[in-house]
Amino acid sequence: MSEVGEKVAQATRQRAAVYAHLFLVLRKRLGEREAVDLMSEAIYNFGREKSTRNYSEKARSGDLAQAVREFASPDPVKQHQFAPRVVSLTPDEAVIAMSKCPLVDEWRAMGLPDKDVETLCRVAHSVDFGTWEGALRCGLCFEGTRGEGKDECVLRVKKAPG
Repeated sequence: MSEVGEKVAQATRQRAAVYAHLFLVLRKRLGEREAVDLMSEAIYNFGREKSTRNYSEKARSGDLAQAVREFASPDPVKQHQFAPRVVSLTPDEAVIAMSKCPLVDEWRAMGLPDKDVETLCRVAHSVDFGTWEGALRCGLCFEGTRGEGKDECVLRVKKAPG
């Protein structure tokens, strides 16, 4: 990977560490449910905002295939970090798998318990819900995540009705 790609990956690992430390402090002060809710809301809002800036008008207009192409782009940095690939695509539904996650890798390297890694993963993928449900106007569900110990994160995206 290029030096630039590795710097981006390092920035993502740093983001993971910030998420973890923020979660631990908020959980201690407010309890786990409130910590998860606050972080999830903020990260969802970020995903929604990011998708309005980083996705084409075609993707934002409801073109699922275009949105999937942009999400799972062959960009070398994105591939280095998350390795997204399209498993299946129909006019109404897509399945995307990601075999890498520097966030989960960092949380494990920090020695966090599996339960905390799973919780942080759930919080962090709020960005994906913000992206898909926000400007891209699609439904999203995760069918497994690396934070749960799966080999890949699997996202099922459905085109919004009407």
